[in-house]
This record gives sequence, C-alpha cells and structure tokens, in this order.
Amino acid sequence: MRRSLVVLLLLVAGCESTAPPAAQEPPAKLAFAQQGRGATVPFVEYEAESADFTGKRIGPDRTAKTLAGEASGRMAVTLSKGDSLTFTLVQPANAVTVRYSVPDGTEGVLKVNDTELKLTAKYAWYYGGFPFSNDPSKGSPHHFYDHVRGLLGQTVAAGGKVTLSCECTIDLADFEMAPAALEKPEGSTSIVDFGADPTGAKDSSDAIQQALSTGDAWIPAGTFKVTRHLIANRTKLRGAGGWHSTLTGAGVGVYGDHSQGVHLSGFAIIGEVTERDDHAQVNGIGGALGGGSVVENLFIQHTKVGLWLDGPFSGLTVRNNRIFDTTADGLNLHQGISETVVEHNVIRNTGDDGLAMWSDQNANHHNTFRFNTVQLPLLANGIGIYGGHDNTVEANIIADILIEGAGVQVANRFSGTVPLSATTVLKDNTVLRGGSKFAGIQADVGAFFLFGKDSAITGAITLSGNSTMDSSFSGLHLYGSSMSQVTVERLTVQAPGTVGIQVQSMGAATVTKSRVEGGVYLCKDALPFTLTVADSTGLDTPACEGI
Repeated sequence: MRRSLVVLLLLVAGCESTAPPAAQEPPAKLAFAQQGRGATVPFVEYEAESADFTGKRIGPDRTAKTLAGEASGRMAVTLSKGDSLTFTLVQPANAVTVRYSVPDGTEGVLKVNDTELKLTAKYAWYYGGFPFSNDPSKGSPHHFYDHVRGLLGQTVAAGGKVTLSCECTIDLADFEMAPAALEKPEGSTSIVDFGADPTGAKDSSDAIQQALSTGDAWIPAGTFKVTRHLIANRTKLRGAGGWHSTLTGAGVGVYGDHSQGVHLSGFAIIGEVTERDDHAQVNGIGGALGGGSVVENLFIQHTKVGLWLDGPFSGLTVRNNRIFDTTADGLNLHQGISETVVEHNVIRNTGDDGLAMWSDQNANHHNTFRFNTVQLPLLANGIGIYGGHDNTVEANIIADILIEGAGVQVANRFSGTVPLSATTVLKDNTVLRGGSKFAGIQADVGAFFLFGKDSAITGAITLSGNSTMDSSFSGLHLYGSSMSQVTVERLTVQAPGTVGIQVQSMGAATVTKSRVEGGVYLCKDALPFTLTVADSTGLDTPACEGI
C-alpha cells in the first residue's frame, strides 16, 4: 500500500527520552501531507528526535553549515558508544533508508536490530566556496549527511520496534515493505545473456549497451559495474526493482541522444561522485529523452545531478523516483524542454536546486512539476523556475531550505536565460521552513521568491492556494527591477520569521482571499509599487518596517 510522505511523524505516545521534548511541529506537517500535496510514496518517514533515544538531541537550530541546521526539521540525534534510538513502526517494514552523518574521514557501522549497515563520510563533507570540494584545507565544511539503506532480513510488524545504534548522528529513517524481485518481462533480454556480471566484479558497460542495441533489456537482481554512459533509444531498460537491481560505478549513467520512446524503470543508479565538477557529465540520467519517454521507479544516489536533461525535446514523464545525495541539482530541465511532467518524486539532500527548469538559450514551456516532495537542498531552492513560459508548479511539498534559496523561486536570472513570458503558475504548494540568507544579493529571501534580477518580469505569475509555515524570513517575497502581472489568491502565511509579504520591486500585484500573518513590508517611496488587496486578512496596513 502506498501512502503520502509524512515529513515529520507524530510523536509516539508513551515514549521517554533523556533529551528535552521535541518542538511541537509534527501535527502541522502531518496535516499538510493529508491535504494531498507532495509525493505518494511506499514508505513512512520517521524523525530521529521523535523517537525514544539515549544520546543527545541537537537543535532546533537554523544556522547554516551545522549538523542541526542541515537536519530535517532542523533537529537530529547524536549517538555515542552505547547509545541507541528506537522507532515504533506504524506499518510493517522489511527495509530501511537512514539519513546519517559521521565525522569526515571516518567509517562506521549502523546496527538496525540485527542488520548491520556500513557508514562512510566519503560522499559528504564539502569545503570551501562554490562549486565546493572535498579538501578540508579549504575550510567552511558543510553537506554533512548521507543516506544508507538495506533490507532487514525480516518483517517488523506494525507496532513493532526497531532499534538503531552507532557512533553517528541520525536525522531520519524511511521504513517500508520492499517488494520481492520482479520477474523478467516477456519480450525482454537479460543483460546477463550478453555477459553482464551480477557480482559487480567486472565492467558490464559493453554488455549492457549491446543488450540495449538489440531491443528491450532486463536487469536481473544483482549489482552491475558501469563506467560510462549507456545510450538508450526506442527501447526499455527495466530491472527487478530498486532494492534488487543496481547499476553502480564511476561515470555510471543512462543517457538519451535525441532519443524517443525510452522506458527506464525498476533499478538503482549509485554513482561514485564525491565533489562537484560542473564540467563532468556524471549524472544519473542525461541527454535528450522525449517522444513519450518515461523514467520511473528508480533510486538515484551519489551522482552529480539525478536527471540533467538537455533539450530541445518534448514529451517526457518522470515519476515515482527517489533522488538522494547529489552534488548539484536533483533534476534540471535545461534548454527548450516542453510537455514534460515530473511527479511523485522524492528529492532529498541535493547540492543545488531540488527541481529546476532553466530556459538557457531556448525557452522551456508547458511543463509541470506536481506532487513532489523536496527536502533539504543544501544550496539554492526547493524548486527553481528560470525563464520560460506556460510552466506549472503544483501540489508540491518543500521543506528546509538552507542557503541562497527559497522554497519556490521564479526568476529572470543567469546569462542566456530566455525571460519569463506568458503565464507561470504556482498552485497548491506547501513550503515548510523556507527561505534563507542570500549573500549574493545581500537579502534574506522568502519562502516563495519572485526575482527580477537580470530584467523586469513582464510575464504573468499566478499564485493560487499556496501555503507557507514557519519560514525563516518572509512568506512571499517580490524582489528585483519590476513585475506588474502578479496575482495571488488564497495564500496562507503562518508564523513567518519576519513579515508575511515583502515587496522590494517596482510594479503591481493583486492579493485576494488570503490569510497572512506578519503584515506587509512595502516602501512605496523607495520603489513605487501598487498592492491591491481584497477579501484578505493581515494585509490592511502596508508599512516600510518589519525586516
């Protein structure tokens, strides 16, 4: 049974802890999940600070580049030798994924009941300035966390307890019932028939490419070493499931070359990327995949970008994937991509935007990001829309923005970007603890951020039914040279860090049927702006104060 992601699980009744009680945020987050926003997933997410534990709770703290600041909900639990943490499951599980941190240069073991999982700092701990490295001499460490996952060897029933112990910091755990390995589909040829090695001992790149060149290919259970791009066109590459079939290695990736009719599903891509190099093509999925292509039910980890797709092309669906621990974006639609739907994906712990559309040289248009859950982009935005026209961002949940980003940003920025035109729609999205300090523009940006950086925004931006809770700064922020076609309806801003709506732009906006706490920051004498308000609360007296 699939269920909506619970960003913070309810506190378990009757649990005791040596730490102070956690902040009372879980009920609100559960309510947002029940509104039908965010990804529908097969797991339940449990926050460490809501468990029964010995050890030390860290946070809440939003300070960038700290263990607590980079944790989900800005809290985690640090366990020392002899400490443990126990979750009580609300549904049966035989598999777990844990977000953890260990000191740089170390390895360790995480015991999950009787199962042992290996921990490493290899893919975490970045240093210095953008684009960052893994050299400690550069200073300014951050990106402390990684994920480890494994099968438990038995099913723990609902109401059963699972105990974790390690010398590490635990942020959260996803528990689920991993299905049995799928059978080979009729009409597919196993990559093993072409010499692929399921033990991972030898390079299977050539064998898999040969299988793809002959028709639909099947990845059976096993771990297959891949050291280059696999090119797919008008074919299916399917596996026994993300818990069973794995492609891994330095340079692993599945790419399109002006490809159409590609179907990728049911396997994991685990890369070996340990730092960000924007000249390296080390993404999980890349190239051009249009013409009705589908990418679904993949687990992608330790690549530079989960999916970096280069247009122009039209007609792609990306759904039901998990993209964790990238050094750059989770997914980026780049250069003239259209008629593409990205839905029900979970993106967590990315080194840049969780989801992005970048209209570099060619406009992206008529694309939709919907029902996704984006957590903890360690730089930039949960969702970024840079230029283009007629794109939609709908029913997503975005949580815990860290540095130089918003929950959702719509902007004219970056050299070569085709400016926003026609209409961009933001509808029924929820941002939790959004917004951050943006040193590059010397501003503290809001949970929803409209940014006319390189040019005035002349296209229309429509916001409808969006919600933000506990933003670090403002709830909705209009910033830049000018924007005049902004329409806001049914906006809810709860507990903003500064003000409800912050205006630092020329132009005009209309706000109706909205409930906004924190008031409005609007300096009309400095930047002429017309704010029209109707049938709303909290917006009656715009003032040049409050931030």
